Amino acid sequence: MERCIFCEIIHKKVEAYIIYENEHVCCFLDKSPINLGHLLIVPKTHYQEFNDVDKTSLNEVINLAQKMSKMLDALFLTDGLTILQENGIFKDVNHYHMHVIPRYKDDGFYLVEHENAMKPEDFKEMMINMQSYLHKEEC
Repeated sequence: MERCIFCEIIHKKVEAYIIYENEHVCCFLDKSPINLGHLLIVPKTHYQEFNDVDKTSLNEVINLAQKMSKMLDALFLTDGLTILQENGIFKDVNHYHMHVIPRYKDDGFYLVEHENAMKPEDFKEMMINMQSYLHKEEC
């Protein structure tokens, strides 16, 4: 396995500003924050992708994200929060992680939503394909 900075943080081989940890997850300050208080939550077991994470760790990540969100709201008087995780070629570290980002009006951070040129029949076809896939998974 290639070097994983998050595994090194979890095993205390690299210094980080750890806010919280338990046997399943570790939460620390992002070294390149979008806004002050920007946190990362990672499972202590190394998983590269969201789809690989075991259910216990995934539950711990999302429950901790909610706990950290409440803390950030109280301490940083946010206007809102963005909870974000990326997969595949879009993530910057090959260890599954979730961002919890304090947000403020006019902070300049936003996701761009492109103009959607889809027709109702496109949505219907997509819905049918997705429902069919899910039905096969349940059988």
